[in-house]
Amino acid sequence: MKINQTFEKHLRDVYYLREEIEKQDVHQLLDKFAQLGNVMPSTAPIYFLIDYTKSKYLVMTNSTMEVTNRDPREFLEGGIPMLKSIYHQDDFKIYNEKVFPENLRFLESQPQSTHQDFIFTYNFRIQHKNKSMVPILQRSSYLTSEETGKPLYSLGMVIDISFLKKDRSIYHSIERSSLATKELLEEHYYYPYFEDSLLSAQESRILAYMAEGMSSKQIAWKLKIAENTVANHRKNMLKKTNTKNVAELIAMACRNGFI
Repeated sequence: MKINQTFEKHLRDVYYLREEIEKQDVHQLLDKFAQLGNVMPSTAPIYFLIDYTKSKYLVMTNSTMEVTNRDPREFLEGGIPMLKSIYHQDDFKIYNEKVFPENLRFLESQPQSTHQDFIFTYNFRIQHKNKSMVPILQRSSYLTSEETGKPLYSLGMVIDISFLKKDRSIYHSIERSSLATKELLEEHYYYPYFEDSLLSAQESRILAYMAEGMSSKQIAWKLKIAENTVANHRKNMLKKTNTKNVAELIAMACRNGFI
């Protein structure tokens, strides 16, 4: 399996596979997502099951009416091509070229027998029937081929996050999860629009002071802003640069001539 394999190429590759998945595995995963959905806010979650080998939905619940004003039968009959037609194209490009390949890379690093233990989360925008774009969050798992480790089915849930998602960034995480425990393994941030990933003038100033070894308190005094504001700028810089900590952020900034 190639690490840089896109979602669309994966669909072409698995089209001819006819490997069967145990129905018990499907029901167990659907039950897990149903219980997770009971503690999620906003509208009722949409639950789905996708067969990648046929590019079609096997399950799609009625909550699609609440989120997109579309009958679930439109998805069941139209399959993945129908989803792509209402998927925000800039967001789909990120999913196709970044998010899905990262998921494949991660799965390739894990024993196939453990693939069902992981939940893959990301957000994207989908078109409502009134032409507005609705930000949604998807949490899903894969049922993979015992022979190749390739995803054959994806199942999980989707919720409307209009009440909290106001920017255009895409959050992507991978976690090991059960009903009792959750362990965050990876986090990534993507920006469909390049300008959203650029550091602001204030962030650049704060980064320069951080590189000089100044504390958040010292930077706040220097710029006459609240210490919490400095902390928020630091979090935003970590997201925009996909760095894990201040040391990594400063090293990246030095390598790229930001400071």
